Parts: sequence; structure tokens; C-alpha cells
Amino acid sequence: MAKALLVRSSLLATLALGFASCTVHPAPAAPDLAGPSSFGHLLSVTATPDSIAADGSMSVITAKVLDENAKPLSGVPIKAYISVSGTPVDYGDLSQRSITTNDQGEAKITYFSPIMTGFFAGTPGREVWVTMEAVGQNYLTVIPVHAVIKVTPPPVPRLGADAPIADVTYTPTSPAVGQVITFDASTSVPAEGHSIVSYFWDFGDARPYANDEHGSDASHAYVAPGTYTMVLGVTDEAGHSNSTYKTIIVGGSTSK
Repeated sequence: MAKALLVRSSLLATLALGFASCTVHPAPAAPDLAGPSSFGHLLSVTATPDSIAADGSMSVITAKVLDENAKPLSGVPIKAYISVSGTPVDYGDLSQRSITTNDQGEAKITYFSPIMTGFFAGTPGREVWVTMEAVGQNYLTVIPVHAVIKVTPPPVPRLGADAPIADVTYTPTSPAVGQVITFDASTSVPAEGHSIVSYFWDFGDARPYANDEHGSDASHAYVAPGTYTMVLGVTDEAGHSNSTYKTIIVGGSTSK
């Protein structure tokens, strides 16, 4: 009986020693999932040059599409559109709106800046975005990308003593999308001995204003939220001109 107890104690000691000397290793970490997806594509867009004048100057926009292995993708349909600092405005024009990548995975179009008259002199430069977006079921993972072009209005001319003074007010001052804004330029002042005979209106969204008059009042509604540069120009009977502008911030739709 004593011998059996001795054998049992020896066995338990051996098992305990074995467990004490065993090392527990943590489970291997999951592989790093960083990197391109097998469905990932890369779209890059550049503009050359990226700073032009508002006189019909051109900039070449190049889009390039690569697959997940950084190989060029040919035959990718791409649509292009213009906005100003993210606000949808057809400011200028594009040679094409729909293009397809070539064997090098590239597609090129030309952006033409608008031809601005002297009424736009001194207004802020526009940050024009030319956005490229791959279309079609096979390219839905490609995120739209834009190139930025700085478009500079004409320089401010030296005004003579006979130049009129352009002035405009508008209401409401914090308009919403679709809300009609009323503009009043009747406070514009001609030089002594002269009279203002024509008014020029531009609301910065490439759309005509609501009424057909070219007088001292106008109305307009914006169809998208954003920041717009509205320009008023006045001319007297002798051909002397001057202009002014307002920055109009349009919010979301009015609540019903």
C-alpha cells in the first residue's frame, strides 16, 4: 500500500513538472489586410497649366486609371464636369464631357476659361474644379477626382473722373436654394452731367436671371447651394463703365 502511494505521488510530481515546463504561445496574428483591394482602381487627374486668365485660355486635363497592380486600364469610360470650389457651375467649357482611356490608361480633354469683360475686373479669382468620374458597372469603386485650375479675372482698369459708381443691394441676404432673390441697383450713381443707360447682370451660376429687363432691378433663384460671385456693371450714355460684385452664400432648400 505504501509502495502504491509512492508510485502515485511520483507520477503526479512528474506531470506537474511537465506542465510547468510547457510554454503557451499566442495564436499567430491575422495577416495585414492593408494594401489595394482586388477590386481597387486608382484615378488621378492633372491640369496643365493650373493657372490661367479668364480670356478663353486653355488648360489640358489628363485623367489616368490604374488597376490594383498599378497597370494602365484601357477602355474605361469617364465623364467630366465643371464646378467652382465644389459648387456646380459651368464656368468656362470643356472640349468633351465623355471620354475613354487609351492603351496607356489615359484620357485627355481641354478646359477653356470664360472670356470676361471689364465688368468682372477686380472680382475674386475662381478656383475651378474639373472633376473626372469613371462610369460603368466595372468601375464603381473608382472615386471621382478633380484637378484645380485658378482662373484670374481681368485686372482693374484705371477709372476716369467721369466713371459712374456701381452699387447693388439684395434681399434676402441669406437665401436658400430655389428662393427668389431681388436685386436693386437703383443706388448706382452716374458722374455729374451723365446718366446711366444700361445695366449688366451676372449671377455667377451660368444661368440667366428671371426677368428679361436690363434695368436697375433683377431677380434670380439659385438651384444648388454654394458660394456665388454676383456681378453688376453700369454704363452711362458716353460709354463710361464701372462694376461691383457681391458674394452670395446660398444655403439648403427652404423648409415647408
